[in-house]
Amino acid sequence: MALKTEPFVAIVTLILIVGVQMCVNVQAAPAIVVVDHAFAKGYKYTRNGNVVLTNRTSTFTQDDNYVWSYVQANFYSANLTWNWYDPSGELYRTVNWMAQCTTTPCSEIAGVRISGTGAASEPGIWRLDFLADGVLIYSDYFQLIAVINQFNYWNFTVVQSSPPRIHGSLRVVIRPNNLTWSSYSMYMPYASNVTAYDYSTNQSLQTTIGTNNQVVVNLGGPKSAGYSFVVKFDVLYVLAELSPGNFAFAWRELPYERSDDTHLVPESFAVNLPQGATLLDIVGYNVMNLNYSARTEAGLSLDFTSNVTDKRFGWTLLYRDLSQVNAQGNPNGPVGSNSLSGPLLPLLPLTLGSLTVWAAVMSVFLLTASELVSPIYSRTGYGVLLNRKRLRLAAILLVGLFIICIAYQFIGLNPLIQR
Repeated sequence: MALKTEPFVAIVTLILIVGVQMCVNVQAAPAIVVVDHAFAKGYKYTRNGNVVLTNRTSTFTQDDNYVWSYVQANFYSANLTWNWYDPSGELYRTVNWMAQCTTTPCSEIAGVRISGTGAASEPGIWRLDFLADGVLIYSDYFQLIAVINQFNYWNFTVVQSSPPRIHGSLRVVIRPNNLTWSSYSMYMPYASNVTAYDYSTNQSLQTTIGTNNQVVVNLGGPKSAGYSFVVKFDVLYVLAELSPGNFAFAWRELPYERSDDTHLVPESFAVNLPQGATLLDIVGYNVMNLNYSARTEAGLSLDFTSNVTDKRFGWTLLYRDLSQVNAQGNPNGPVGSNSLSGPLLPLLPLTLGSLTVWAAVMSVFLLTASELVSPIYSRTGYGVLLNRKRLRLAAILLVGLFIICIAYQFIGLNPLIQR
């Protein structure tokens, strides 16, 4: 009986292919076995070169100097990589080197600096990816907590939209953190008539304006309970008129405009619009949280908060205030406030004013032309193409159009202008 070799050869070939593939996969995997890994605020080396952690934790603050990542593993040689990702998922820093381990297990440690760097302005959940020879071994997470030692409460009141008049105030609350302040400074090129007082006692505080619009508030001396004071000022250069009745209140701020403190500064904003104003939109960039709330007790008031870091930030509030359009007693008036005198007539490309003038001029022109051609018409009879009667009829129609336009302006547009 003949032995059928084809199926046997196929099976053996398949086994060999699978085996080779498994061997390739094993060879591609990094030869490293992790025994332990953690985060810590500090570490020290032992005599044999191993690492001992101090303050092992997964919670850190903005004032911590470093976040150290520790890994203990069995390996011979490997290219180790630490990838640090901020709370937004962006790669913040990469650390890598070729490591050799003669006596296993070996301890390796890498860190990222927090205090005084951009990382301190990114509170939240951070992720660390640890790789060996380009292969991800594990991911770990730690939390960075903001040290809140200052809070700013801004309040803006728009008194009148045109000409722009806005009053502002800033209440600063500073909590003790083993520091004392004798004065508080802000760069305020947008402010004039600056005054300050203590929030708890209403006692006036001395303010001085230095070079480059640097406002310095004298706090009197250190206080164990912290500081709470108010800076009041008139706002300049931030209100723009987009069109008659539409305004934009834009606020821009840089880190150095607030103080020399490098910590995260939570801020709240309240914008009080004039009576009868309506909100069109509010937009911001960078760290703004635009979940605002509106109050209408005494006019429209908007409230929203933000966490200010070392980045430029700002917001723009668009609103409508028709009370200033054709306002009485306002000699300057907003730009284009007389645009209602020539509203568009439906289905016609001309305004009422220009159409009225055109009808009057053309009617006079046609009546004059009919009189000029009258001698020619009477002498030649029906031999000329110019018809005096038709010219007069066209002139009468234009006079009627002129009267209709004038009546429409007086009757139809006066209620709109009064509104």
